[in-house]
Amino acid sequence: MKLKLVDGEQVVIRTRAHYRALLPALLNLLVTVTVMSFLLGYISRADQPAFVEHYQHIGVFLIWAGGLLAFAFGTLKPLLSWGNRMTYLTSHRLVQKNLLGAAQASVVPLGLLSEVQLKQSRIQSMSEAGDLILLHGAYGQHQRTRLSNMPDAAHFQTVIAEELGEYRRHVAAQYANQAPAPGGYGEAHYA
Repeated sequence: MKLKLVDGEQVVIRTRAHYRALLPALLNLLVTVTVMSFLLGYISRADQPAFVEHYQHIGVFLIWAGGLLAFAFGTLKPLLSWGNRMTYLTSHRLVQKNLLGAAQASVVPLGLLSEVQLKQSRIQSMSEAGDLILLHGAYGQHQRTRLSNMPDAAHFQTVIAEELGEYRRHVAAQYANQAPAPGGYGEAHYA
């Protein structure tokens, strides 16, 4: 599902988490295949006791069931979550949303954004990925939103800062061009 934009809003960056976020899923796949291969080879040996040979089909079923569960929850689920979650930086807001399924969008308007911090682990810095922590809110009610494993995180942080500056200049220009309302707090009126 595409991101719905308001009038005058443009998408600046569209991205998803760095592929490095898939390394635990890949590691899970390799470990699962290795353990399953070992257990299936061990249980099908010819020199097993009669009890094990008699119930070998149940053991094979349990090994396959455990392996498929480990594959589904350790590899397939993280892969689908990674492919489904998109991050958008527009000229008005920062949005993280799912392309399919439940709409669990995380929206941070640029008008409420006060700070963007970059956190990188050593592994993330090797691939130029990183976590961006957004500090946003108003009237002393601030929240932190984490954008995990963003690719080219330092550049992304710079682009967010540029868009935030552009947004604030645009809002200030709009405010300056507005005529004060009659009886409002505009120019002083003397009798």
